[in-house]
Amino acid sequence: MDNFLELDSQRPVRSPTFEVGGQKWYIGMHPRGNRSSTDCLTLGLYLDSSDELFIESRKVVQISLSILDQKNGKYFTKTTGLLVYTCPEGWVLSNFLPLKELNDMSRGYLIESKCVLKADLTIFGSSIDG
Repeated sequence: MDNFLELDSQRPVRSPTFEVGGQKWYIGMHPRGNRSSTDCLTLGLYLDSSDELFIESRKVVQISLSILDQKNGKYFTKTTGLLVYTCPEGWVLSNFLPLKELNDMSRGYLIESKCVLKADLTIFGSSIDG
């Protein structure tokens, strides 16, 4: 995510789409938090379009979202337990990382107004498979 510090604080930003399990996904970010948490970076993982077949299949997934500490090459990560993905609005972490930590240049999350995000999504099957 380039030009992070110049992003509009009122508008969500989305990553390019990527494919996992035959579905297209993207990371959504509220760079200055959302209504639930105005002092934390908000990240979410979303289906690229309202894919009713995926949602109706009640896929069992595990999701991890990460931000890279560019100074030390380590990721700060939050991971779900196993969950049944049934929500077209996506999986959202309103309190992903406090903005105070994100904006602290010594932490390495922002280097020259750039942050690096990563999503890992594992699909274990369907909850209706038996």
